[in-house]
Amino acid sequence: MNSLKIYSIGKEERDEFKKIEEHLLKISSKYSKISQFHIINRDILKKQSSGNVVEIEESYSTALTKYVRREEFNIILDPLGKEINTDKFANILQENSKINFFIGGAYGFNDDFRREGDMILGLSKLTMSHKIAKVVLLEQIYRALAINNNHPYHK
Repeated sequence: MNSLKIYSIGKEERDEFKKIEEHLLKISSKYSKISQFHIINRDILKKQSSGNVVEIEESYSTALTKYVRREEFNIILDPLGKEINTDKFANILQENSKINFFIGGAYGFNDDFRREGDMILGLSKLTMSHKIAKVVLLEQIYRALAINNNHPYHK
């Protein structure tokens, strides 16, 4: 059984996205343990209010670097990342029992943090909020797990 961790910049919110996340987490739970971590701290809040993009990216990257584990597979979500199909994504989940996903805030990550990842994954060339990115990621995780467990959902 996979152990998947999703780290995202921002506080946890109780909104319409949360209901979708909970549903996707529930239906995925028979195939994998999925944990979510919402990361926000004073430095991020201070830098976001400054408006300096370089400093904001750095604050996101600094906050998440400590969660990158060399013995685990680390996937950084980025609009400029490699786009793959669902079958390839399913293969990645099948080949790696422990995977960490990283979702940045509004300004994304700096190049130093991108180099920390084993893979830079693009969900779309379109820009989307981190809330939507997380829902898309969770749906794709469920779809990939279904493929790997011969469940017909992916059709």
